[in-house]
Amino acid sequence: MAWVEWDMSTRSYVDPRSILDTHQDFFGHDRLARSLLRTLPRLKPGSTVAVHGAPGSGKNTFLLRAAFLLEHERSTLKFDPRATTGAWCWYNPWLYLKHGNILSGLVATIAQYCDHPQALDRARDIIGHLNRMHFGETMPATSGTGVNPGDVNPVDRVRRGFIQLIELHRAQNPGRVLVFIEDCDMLRPSARLLLLEGLRLLSTHDSNVTFVVSMGRESALESMRVREGDIDERSAGYCLAELIDLAITVPGLDLRRISQLMRMHLGTGQDVVRSAFGPDAIDALSTALTSRPLGMPRFLERLAGRVVLLGEYAAASRTNRELSESQWAWVIVSERWPAFRRFMLRGGRDRWLHLRDALIQGKVPGQGKVNSDAHEVNAWLQKDPILTDYLRLYADDFEREADAIYWLETLQLACGL
Repeated sequence: MAWVEWDMSTRSYVDPRSILDTHQDFFGHDRLARSLLRTLPRLKPGSTVAVHGAPGSGKNTFLLRAAFLLEHERSTLKFDPRATTGAWCWYNPWLYLKHGNILSGLVATIAQYCDHPQALDRARDIIGHLNRMHFGETMPATSGTGVNPGDVNPVDRVRRGFIQLIELHRAQNPGRVLVFIEDCDMLRPSARLLLLEGLRLLSTHDSNVTFVVSMGRESALESMRVREGDIDERSAGYCLAELIDLAITVPGLDLRRISQLMRMHLGTGQDVVRSAFGPDAIDALSTALTSRPLGMPRFLERLAGRVVLLGEYAAASRTNRELSESQWAWVIVSERWPAFRRFMLRGGRDRWLHLRDALIQGKVPGQGKVNSDAHEVNAWLQKDPILTDYLRLYADDFEREADAIYWLETLQLACGL
C-alpha cells in the first residue's frame, strides 16, 4: 500500500496510521472527540455508535481526530481504569462494495490491524462462513441452520470466531477494541442496512469491541426504509434505534474557521488568485464565504479548485480584473448551486429583476400578477432556505452588476466551469 502525505484535501482511502502525525484540528473537533473517547469504554461491549452530521460536515475527519487522539494522547485522556480502550482499527466499506461482502471486508481489515500470527487464519474461517450466509430476504438454495447432534449454529459459529479475533487484538493491547468505519454515506441504502445489521450479527456482549460509524442521520433513516417500506421519519428512527446504541451529531463548521480553512485549501494558489483578481481578492472571497453559514467543509475544497483554475485561466488569457464581493458570491453560487446558476442565466436579465423583487421587496406568488418566470424564481427560493438566505445578501448587487456577473460567467464557461 502506498504511503501518502496527508493534507486536508486527501480522502482517507489509505491506511490512516500513515497520516495521523500531520493531521490538524482545523474543524475544532478535538473537544467532542475526547469526550467521545472517554465514553466509548463505558458502553456495553458490542455497541454501535453513529456519528451523524450534514453532508460534508466533517464526520470522517472527526473519526480521524478521534484516532489521532487515541494514538497520541492516550495517557492524558483519563480513561476509566475499569474500562480502558486498547487497539483501534479503520475500515472503509465503500472500497469493498465491489469486491465481495462488506462484512467480510470488515473482518479482513480487523485481522490486518492485528499482529498476532493466528489473526489471519481466524479471519479466513469467519469470512468463509460469512460468504456462505445469505443476507437477502429470500430462502437460500443451500441447507439451513444445522439441527443435527453436533451441528453448530452458523450465526453462533461466526460470533464465536469474531470474539476470538477480538481477543487476539486484546492480547497485545488490553482494553476495548475500537473500530472506526468511515464513508457509509457513499454506500447504497441497502448496503448501509447490511452493514448496520451485520454489526449486530458480529458483536455480542462477549466481544469487547465498539463500532464507531460515520453515517448521516438521513442516510441511516433511508436505509431503514429499504427494509420497512415508506414509513415516516419517527418510525424509521425507532427501527434505527434498535441497531444503534449511541448517536452524536458533529456540529457544523465554525464561521471563524472558514477563512483559515479556505486559505489552506488555496495554498500557493493564493498568489495566482491575487495576481488575476486583485490584491484584495482573498479577503473579498473570504467575506463572501463567511457572510452566511454554507456548511459542507468539503465544498470549500471544490471551491478552492474552481477559484485557482479561474485565476490560472485569467492570467493565461490576460483577462485580469478585480472582482467585487458580489462577483465572488456568484462564484460560490456557481459551485454550491450549479442548477440554480443555469436557471438564472437561461432567463436573461429579466430573471435578475424577478430575483431581486422576490428577495428584497418580499414579493411572493399570489400578490398581484405573477408571470411564469417570477413563479419559477419563487419556487427555487421556497425549496432551498439556505440558498434563499444567501441570495438575500447579494440579489440587489447581482441585478446592479449584471454586466460584471456576465463577464465572470463568460470566464467560467471559457475555462470549462
